[in-house]
Amino acid sequence: ITMDAVSTHRNENRETECASVICDEMFRLNSMLPNAEGLVFDCDGTLLDTMPIYYESWKRTCDDVGLDFPIERFYEFAGAPVYDIFETLINEQGKDRLLDETCTLTASHCESLKRRHHQDIEAEGRIAGPIDIIVEIAHKYHKKIPMAVASSGWRDHVVGGLERNGIIHLFDAIVTADDEAVKNPKPAPDIFKVAAERISVCPTKCVGFEDANFGMQSIQDAKYMYACDVRRMLMYPRNVERRLSTMRSEEQKDHTEKKK
Repeated sequence: ITMDAVSTHRNENRETECASVICDEMFRLNSMLPNAEGLVFDCDGTLLDTMPIYYESWKRTCDDVGLDFPIERFYEFAGAPVYDIFETLINEQGKDRLLDETCTLTASHCESLKRRHHQDIEAEGRIAGPIDIIVEIAHKYHKKIPMAVASSGWRDHVVGGLERNGIIHLFDAIVTADDEAVKNPKPAPDIFKVAAERISVCPTKCVGFEDANFGMQSIQDAKYMYACDVRRMLMYPRNVERRLSTMRSEEQKDHTEKKK
């Protein structure tokens, strides 16, 4: 048996295992939806494919202030509030990091800078589109059962993204991390509890949709009837490994060009 044959066999096994996980997730979701009385969706990475654009704004911001934030870490933090992520990075990489001669770097400054970079990226024409496999579910259940959005993003960004994609009308409530009723961010259950309350449905009768570990924990701790991990669904667009490879290639290309 050649090494190529062994490698091919291993790849086929991984593909079979992956297909099995995807089929299991779709089967479980389809068995839950007929009994659901409310649906609650995360936005970034669930309804809208915002993650690549968001990482670009994070990268530009961190480059400006001298923080290290590789894409692997970005996906680990998915679902956490922007301010909290910057605060963690600053605490890890030096609390006394200077912004200028008189001021130390703060999470508030980084958050404001990220907002500006995000606006610049959108001005460049890079707009996040819908994640069709999830949006189709929202269309299917529109006006049949109440639905909400529960996002750790800023309200203006979430509302703007939903409006640009023509899907904001599908939802009866939109709850974001800056909502006064949300006392604790994901992975705490607050935001999904508030979302269920806003659509007047008991959490145990709701299905939640998430693309991040923090969000999945939030749904589960809110006692929803089911937490759907959209990353395991057929036709879900985000392939982290492929994007990592592409980004590393681009970074290597930039590094090589700078050397010339």
